[in-house]
Amino acid sequence: MVKTLCSWLFSHRNFACFFLLIHAGIYIKTGTLLHQPWRYIFAGIAVVLSIALIGRARWAILPGVIALSVFALAKIQLVFDGSFTWRTLIAAIGLLFAARGLWKNPDANIFTDDENDEPPPAAPEDMPAQDHDEKPLISLVQLRSSPRYLEPEVLAHALSEAWELKITSDKEESENADGFISHAGPVYMIMVTKPVFIFFTLHNHDSPYFDDPEELAEKVSNLRFSEIIRSHSAWLSLDFIQSSNSTFAADKAYQMIGKAIAALADDQTQAVFCPQHNHFNLWSSELEKTLTGDNPLGVFREEVKAAVIRVQGSGSMEEAIQKARQRWHEFVSAFNVREPGDTRFIIKAPFTSDEGDTEHMWVEVFGVEPEYVHGHLLNDPFHHKKLKSGSQVEVPVAEVSDWICPDADGNPLGNFTSHIVHEAARNKSSN
Repeated sequence: MVKTLCSWLFSHRNFACFFLLIHAGIYIKTGTLLHQPWRYIFAGIAVVLSIALIGRARWAILPGVIALSVFALAKIQLVFDGSFTWRTLIAAIGLLFAARGLWKNPDANIFTDDENDEPPPAAPEDMPAQDHDEKPLISLVQLRSSPRYLEPEVLAHALSEAWELKITSDKEESENADGFISHAGPVYMIMVTKPVFIFFTLHNHDSPYFDDPEELAEKVSNLRFSEIIRSHSAWLSLDFIQSSNSTFAADKAYQMIGKAIAALADDQTQAVFCPQHNHFNLWSSELEKTLTGDNPLGVFREEVKAAVIRVQGSGSMEEAIQKARQRWHEFVSAFNVREPGDTRFIIKAPFTSDEGDTEHMWVEVFGVEPEYVHGHLLNDPFHHKKLKSGSQVEVPVAEVSDWICPDADGNPLGNFTSHIVHEAARNKSSN
């Protein structure tokens, strides 16, 4: 246990902080504020960089590498000035080693191979990348309408069941346990010894997760996502910090995180977010099975509810709708010769709420008249609170804005507006 803990402490990031703080102390001890103020300036810079690196600030990596290199060059200069000592040479080598490790892979362990990073998958267009100073963590976040009630004992019990391990909040019992929880305010430190020594942090905050929810919400094309980003008032996350073995892959960490997030979800959970890849999805109990499986990031593969994309009025959209209406007779002809039970005949039409908000939704058609189309809604409305997925609706033919059906060979016909909607989503995300 002691060996694995010491191994974890000596990440390249922590190793660099150690050297920076040591040299900050040396510069303060050997200088005077009156005659050598530059020593105090260097010491102050080293302390600030150390604090930023411990806090995982990404901006501090390059300045940290530069500071370590400057300290190393100063040591090497002493060697060439005739002040050679083995202690000075070893210190210079250590500084250069710390600078190399901090630049190459700050979170890898200095005792293990640091060449095992896998490139993350590309971020989807649904969520714009967050411009945080901090390096994205291997983490999953619950966006919530209120904070999760948690006590160390409650969390220990939930994690024990989720991970099938013995997690305790009692220090006296930690010797016989597989993991231990310590608590400081809204942050919980979680140390697990199986399958290897792993360190997590759990945050449970009574505040919005994003720095500027309103600004971010304006950039998100999916109105369902935008509303959650704007309205959530609390968040809970489980972050993978480090393990004693750098070969402990990210997918294994996500498997443990996914199980914990599923176990801690309740009726106040609104959405789940992956900061590393900028993936986002609305929360549903349907996601729990995927979260507790081998690929928890699969919860972001499909949206729980159909996307609601705001499309500003444009000539191209009007042209697409007009084309769909001009070719409506093709839909009717195919519908009249369809096989019983064929569910591939769907239309899109506008639905307006009592407040005057209009959204276009898809309807599975079961009946067509000269003036009206009858069917069931295929998705839950965003604005219209009186309707839901499966509601039976009647749509005037004159209001049909798009349609899809199979042709005589089974190939899809219609879907005239889809490329306009996709283009609007891409433009919104890129702004």
